Amino acid sequence: MKRPFSIMKRAYLRVGIWAALLIVAAFLFFGNVRLSEEFTGGVKITVAGVLDATTAKWDITNYLTSKWYQNTNVAIKAENWSTNISLRTSVDKDEQVNVLSNDIKDFLIQKKYIGSANDVLAQSITGPSVWAYMQKSAKNALIVGLLLMAIYMLFSFAGIRKEISPSILAVVVVLTMVFDVWIPSWAYGFWMMVNHTMTINTVFIIAVLTNMGYSINDTIIIFDRIRENIKNKSGQKGMLIGKVFEDSLRQTMRRSLGTVFSLFLVIVAMYLLWSGDIKQFAFTIGVWVIAGSYSSIFISAPLTYILLGKYRKERKEMLALKD
Repeated sequence: MKRPFSIMKRAYLRVGIWAALLIVAAFLFFGNVRLSEEFTGGVKITVAGVLDATTAKWDITNYLTSKWYQNTNVAIKAENWSTNISLRTSVDKDEQVNVLSNDIKDFLIQKKYIGSANDVLAQSITGPSVWAYMQKSAKNALIVGLLLMAIYMLFSFAGIRKEISPSILAVVVVLTMVFDVWIPSWAYGFWMMVNHTMTINTVFIIAVLTNMGYSINDTIIIFDRIRENIKNKSGQKGMLIGKVFEDSLRQTMRRSLGTVFSLFLVIVAMYLLWSGDIKQFAFTIGVWVIAGSYSSIFISAPLTYILLGKYRKERKEMLALKD
C-alpha cells in the first residue's frame, strides 16, 4: 500500500518545524509567565460568597500598598459559592507572611467582603524559606528526570552501538523532552495571557513530570522497534538506516495514535466535568499528550537520523525509494 507521505525523507523539515515551535513557545511562555504564591511567597485564601473581582482586587491592592508591601500582585477568581484570593508579594521573613495573612483577613472583614473570620474556608501561607525550597525541588526534579532518561538510553541501546550511537539517542531523548515541556508551556502561556488568574504552581510541575514519563515511554517504544529491525537486518548489504527508521515508525504509529486517542478522551472528560486544580491538570496533560505524541513520531527519529550523519549519506537512495 502506498504511503501518503514520508517522515524520514523530510527529516530537516520536521526538525525545522520543531525549532520554530520552540522559539514561538519560549516567547509566549516567558512573555506571560506568572508564578503562584507557592513559588514567590504569599497567601492564598478561599472565602465564602462570590466577590466582585474587579472592586475587591482594586481595594486589596490599594490596602497592601498603603501597608508598604512591595511588588504585590493580587489575583481573584470566583468559583461557585466561594472566591479564591491569591496574594503574591516580596517579603524577607516567614513572619511577615503571617502578618500579611492576618492583615488581609482583618481588611476583608472591615470592608464587609466577609462577615467574620468564620467565612474564611481555607488558607495557605508560603514564606521565603518554603518557596525557595519549592523552586529548588522543582528544578532538581526536572534535571534528575532528564539525566536518568539519558543514562537509561546509554545502557539499554548499547547492543546496536555499531549502527547507532547510544549517546546520540540519549541526546535526542533530552532534546525531545525539551520540546515536550516547551510546547505545552506555550499553550499555558497563552492561557495565562487570556486568564490573569492562571499561574505556574505545583499542579503545573506535577503535570510536567507526569508527561515526561508518558512521552519517554512512547519514544522508547519507537527506538525499541528500530533496534529490533536493525538487529534483524544486521549484516545485510545496502541496508538503509533511513528506511529502517521509516518502517519502524510506521509499525508503531497506529499503536501510538490509538493510545493517545484513548487517553485524550479521558483527559477531555476530566477537563469538562471538573474544575479548579483538576481542570488545570487536565488541560496541561492534554496539550502535553499531543505534543509528546508529535515529538515521538515526527521529531525523535528524524533528529536521530540527522545527528547520525545518515541523512546526507543516504539522501539519494532515500529519494529514489517509492513511498
